[in-house]
Amino acid sequence: MLYLDENRPRKIASRELATSLQLNAVMIRNILSVLHKQGYIEGSVGKNGGYQLLRNLDEINVGELYDLTIPPTISYARFITGDSKGTQATDDTDISANISQTLTDLFTLADEDYRKFYHQFTMTDLKEDLHGHGYFRRLVNGQND
Repeated sequence: MLYLDENRPRKIASRELATSLQLNAVMIRNILSVLHKQGYIEGSVGKNGGYQLLRNLDEINVGELYDLTIPPTISYARFITGDSKGTQATDDTDISANISQTLTDLFTLADEDYRKFYHQFTMTDLKEDLHGHGYFRRLVNGQND
C-alpha cells in the first residue's frame, strides 16, 4: 500500500509490486485480491492494467489490514500434540490430554494482544517510520509517559 501511495496516480502491476517488495507474485496477487474486495484499492488486468490505492493512508488502519490478511486461524499454530482424543487421559491434569488446548489458549491470547496493538496505528504511521526509523518507539514511549 505504501508503494501504491508513493506511485500515485500510476497503476502498478502485481509483478512490479512483487519485484519491489521481493515477494512471491502469487502471494501479492492474493493480498491484492483481498484489498480490492474490501475497497482499499482498485485494479484491472490486461496490458494497461494495474492497481491504485483508493484511500488516503491516514484512513487505513494497520490492525484492520492485519485482520484481513492474517485471519486468527492462521496467525498462530493450533497445536496438535499429545493425546488429542483423550483416550489415554486418566484425569484432567494429564499433560498429554491437555497440552494442545493449553498451548492454543496461550497463543490465542497473545494473538489478541498483538492485534490490539496494531489497531493503534494507521498506514501514515508506517510511512512516518519508514522515512524516520524510531517513530513507533517514540510514539509508544510517549504514550506510556
